Amino acid sequence: MGGMSVYNMEKLHLFTKLMLVTLFFSMLFIPLASCESDESQTYRIGVLSINGDKDSLKETWAPVEDYLSDNIPGSGFEVVPLEYDEFSQEIENNHIDFFYCNPLLYVEMARVHGAGRIATFQPAYNNTSYVGMGGVIFTRAGRTDINSLEDLEGKSFMWVNYRSLGGYLAARGEFHLLDINENDFSETKFGNSHRNVVLSVIEGNVDAGTVRTGVLESLIAKGVIEQDDIKILNEKEYDSYPLVVSTELYPDWVFAKTVSTSDDISKYMAVALLTMPVDSEAAISIGASGWTVPADYSSVDRLMRDLRYGLYVDYGKITPKDIFIQYGYILVFIILVFVLFAVHSRWMLDKKEKSRLETSNRLKDLFTDIMRHDLMNPVNVIKGFSDMLYAEETDLEKKESLKMICGQTSHLTAMISSAAKLAKLESDEDMELKVQDIGLILHMVVDSFSSEFSKKGINLKYEVCEGCFSRVNDVIEDVFSNIVSNALKYSPAGTTVIISIQDEDKSWKILIADEGDGIPDDAKPFVFDRFRRADKKGIKGNGLGLAIVKRIVDIHKGSVGVEDNPQGKGSVFWVMLEKA
Repeated sequence: MGGMSVYNMEKLHLFTKLMLVTLFFSMLFIPLASCESDESQTYRIGVLSINGDKDSLKETWAPVEDYLSDNIPGSGFEVVPLEYDEFSQEIENNHIDFFYCNPLLYVEMARVHGAGRIATFQPAYNNTSYVGMGGVIFTRAGRTDINSLEDLEGKSFMWVNYRSLGGYLAARGEFHLLDINENDFSETKFGNSHRNVVLSVIEGNVDAGTVRTGVLESLIAKGVIEQDDIKILNEKEYDSYPLVVSTELYPDWVFAKTVSTSDDISKYMAVALLTMPVDSEAAISIGASGWTVPADYSSVDRLMRDLRYGLYVDYGKITPKDIFIQYGYILVFIILVFVLFAVHSRWMLDKKEKSRLETSNRLKDLFTDIMRHDLMNPVNVIKGFSDMLYAEETDLEKKESLKMICGQTSHLTAMISSAAKLAKLESDEDMELKVQDIGLILHMVVDSFSSEFSKKGINLKYEVCEGCFSRVNDVIEDVFSNIVSNALKYSPAGTTVIISIQDEDKSWKILIADEGDGIPDDAKPFVFDRFRRADKKGIKGNGLGLAIVKRIVDIHKGSVGVEDNPQGKGSVFWVMLEKA
């Protein structure tokens, strides 16, 4: 068994004597005024209540209050029993000046609130002081199936309380070394007192359990149990340590100061505790043989960290915030490279797609031009001969037939031209736009049709003023010419066509209203489709005009539609274009 060099008694006693001498001489240089200035000041001492009986705890610590008041002139002391969860808030609010608690709570208060140790509790056994505490892991005597910690896998196990060092965390540390975790037990329970754990194991309610060192010896001395009732597991031996133990040894309970407590009163407190007589009422009341210099609690801190306990529950877990803090510049660089790569890839893809579309459009335009040329040549030949024959023919019946051929040839020529224009518009996405006055464009269109309106006896009402600017291409004139031409075709003599522009906040709305037969509701959704016309007998058309209109308006990011004329008979075609 290994010796406990950390707790070597001779070195500890020597260190204690040196500390007392140092404190004694330091007291000589503390001005008496510092003590007198604290006259009538009462210091509050928070004491951890583990059994919930605060009145009994306060009574137990009453002799300590008196002892401290007698040994630190001009100061009073009040013990404040606190539950585990109350400590942090009381310290944060400066409601206590000193506190006494178990090592687990002290480590947390030191880490979170900057508390400092003053003295470590000094227990005794058989009238001899000893240093350190740990856990005892045991089972009922006669359990031949349980002889080591490994044998506890699949068995039931009882702890005292998850906030107990000796009755919980110390034993967990031993299991951790063997890669045994709580899930490896068939069942785990908390007894909430050392006595309950011991009796539960002996009575067979659980297979094994753990309590802090000294508990078994105390119960045996009181006659509650017999030494032969229990079997110690994983027993260890340490030099000068008088108790049975199954775990590493850790420092005992600690008396500490809060960060706001002055160093002067803390020095007086340290001297008073370290010089507390073993036979004093204060020491006897709390079961101490006295106090020793503050121990090193780093072993408790490591245990908590290794087991991810308390404030270390998330220790070792890497959060997105941690990654960003530690490797932020690398992440930014990686993200920047990724963004640049994505942008470049997208740019290359768009460039490739644009090139492909441009090539496709050029081929389509070439094909359209070739087809238009190859179709127009024979059509023009037919039209030329038809016109010549029509002029020379004297037979009325044949002349009528030739007239029909000439008309259809003209219709075919118009249809080929419209189809070629629509094909080019379909491939044209980036049309050059410039700011122009819509009113002036409409004025030119109306002038070009004025004589035809007069010949047909149709009134043309023009309600457009100048100053209606929009970003458009010259091809927008074809939109208005097509719609005005349709109004001329479908309006009977004596009716009126009204052309106007309305201000629609961010857009101009151009309206061309006629008083013709109108368009049936079931045909309205299709009038802008290719080769779709309302049934108008005797009126020429190729069914592509309004399709061209819609395509041109779409390129301008505008909209086009048709409605019934609210004045009665006829239709209203409208075009919406954004203002410049």
